[in-house]
Amino acid sequence: MAERLIRVGRVSSVDHSRGMVSVTYTNLDDSTTGEFPVFSFTDEYKMPGIGQEVLVLHLSNGQSAGIVMGRIWNGENQPPKSRESVFRKEFGSIYGEAYMEYDGENIVFKDKNIGPVTLRELLDCKC
Repeated sequence: MAERLIRVGRVSSVDHSRGMVSVTYTNLDDSTTGEFPVFSFTDEYKMPGIGQEVLVLHLSNGQSAGIVMGRIWNGENQPPKSRESVFRKEFGSIYGEAYMEYDGENIVFKDKNIGPVTLRELLDCKC
């Protein structure tokens, strides 16, 4: 039987300074990987949290080496806003805490201290 190169598991430890995580596979008797690097989309930094489900690509030389691609949408982790033409980038670890969003018409920025503001409001501001 061929080894599975693509797996879904849960983050069991996080090394923020090195950009690495360990992953536990509940379907494999709770076996836990060594530390794997987290894929960086165009040098973005946003580490998954402990217990979050992630997609792991194992390298073809065995299960001891791999790359964590990031979180996946599922029953536990659903998009905070979803429909055609929506682009949303979450900045916080809690959905809705801080984000940038484009809905096909407006660009909205939000942080937890000042609330949402549109790009138009920022450009019209005489601050």
